[in-house]
Amino acid sequence: MNQYEYLKELRRCLSILDRVEEDRVIEYYAELIGDKVELGIPEEEVLSQLGTPRQLADKILAETQEYEEPKHIKEPEKLSVGRIVGFSILIPFVITALAILYSVAVSFVAASVGMQLGGVLTIIGSFIVMFTSIGAGICQLGVAIFVSALGLFAAYGSWKFILLCIKITQKIFKAYVRTYTKEA
Repeated sequence: MNQYEYLKELRRCLSILDRVEEDRVIEYYAELIGDKVELGIPEEEVLSQLGTPRQLADKILAETQEYEEPKHIKEPEKLSVGRIVGFSILIPFVITALAILYSVAVSFVAASVGMQLGGVLTIIGSFIVMFTSIGAGICQLGVAIFVSALGLFAAYGSWKFILLCIKITQKIFKAYVRTYTKEA
């Protein structure tokens, strides 16, 4: 068992603590293990000195004043028919909403590419127009540069919007997974 597996198991054993306290304890032991490994002590030896994650968790919980009596590790909650049916009914609506969201994101990308391409082509055209009328060519060049710059800003906005869409999708997927694997 390496340090990451050990800390993951320790976190599971400490799940009856509130999240802030649990994070504080895990951070402390991650730093403690890291410091000892940096001093040259093998990771396996450091972990064996701490004992099993369950033993360490029992020791920590015994020292915690909020801890009243040992509780068993949470068992997975049985899935109810209502939860399965309810979430299953929502799936088509969620997929439709995500499809609309990604369609908007793709249209933003297409618009920004179009603006940039149009700006570049107009810049080229402005040099051709300069042969006939310098004033009109310079004016067209200014507009072309503005459109190209606007296209760059639109591309940045599109990128941020796509990242937002991905985060929303990840949160929905995590909620879906939690629905079927939620612990009591």
